[in-house]
Amino acid sequence: MDYRQQPWPIVGAAAVVVVALAVAGYWYFGRGDAEPDVPPQAAVEAPRPAPPAPTEPVEPDPAPFVLPGLDDSDGVLRDMIAGLSAHPRLAAWLVTDDLIRTFVVMVDNVADGSNPSRHVPFTRPDSRLETTGEAAELRIDTASFRRYDDLTQIVVSLDTNGSAELYRQLLPLMDEAYAELGSPDVAFTDTFHRAVSRVLETPVIEGQPTLVPRATLFEYTDDSLQSLSPAQKQLLLMGPDNLRTVQAAIREIALSIGLGDLPRGSVLLR
Repeated sequence: MDYRQQPWPIVGAAAVVVVALAVAGYWYFGRGDAEPDVPPQAAVEAPRPAPPAPTEPVEPDPAPFVLPGLDDSDGVLRDMIAGLSAHPRLAAWLVTDDLIRTFVVMVDNVADGSNPSRHVPFTRPDSRLETTGEAAELRIDTASFRRYDDLTQIVVSLDTNGSAELYRQLLPLMDEAYAELGSPDVAFTDTFHRAVSRVLETPVIEGQPTLVPRATLFEYTDDSLQSLSPAQKQLLLMGPDNLRTVQAAIREIALSIGLGDLPRGSVLLR
């Protein structure tokens, strides 16, 4: 019960009783013996009002969100992101400094088709890519796709609406960080839309396309795959199941942010 409302009913009830007793006393003592044949009027106590119904405690309004400065945003951002997912590996993603600047650079790389892994080394798998077969039949060992299972589960664990709200709250800081890259006349959301589209345009490969070794890396023998951007070819290494799952999660977050005109996914048999 709210203590600010409690005294008024009590005072009101007490006042009613006092007035009733005063009126009764006047009639009993004030009239004297002038009219002895008239019996004194009995005092009638006014009915007491029912006690007020208990009220639910009023929750205080949440404190308004105060946007930190770009240089001071890491601590706030770590706390906000930690509230979006309970995945135990997420904390490893948040140990780097300049989180917003890193995110903006990564998005800019993906939008332009570059591989952003050099900026986010903590997302790299712990083991090397394994292949199977020889010569013209060289292919990716499907067991290598499991290297990206944790990454996929972290993305899936993010709360969709919470992620979208976080994006909207931090957009001014992302715009500021993006302007530092030398694009003050381009909205970061436009670049973010291009990056999301690049991810969603990456085909899901059902099958095992053949590879050819080139120095320290592999290339696809299929020209349509080899012509994909470095960022998209990196995504293909996740395997079809992980890629399909990540694309679905990213699409949901993008739609919740309000991005439209998103490309439809595609599946290639190889």
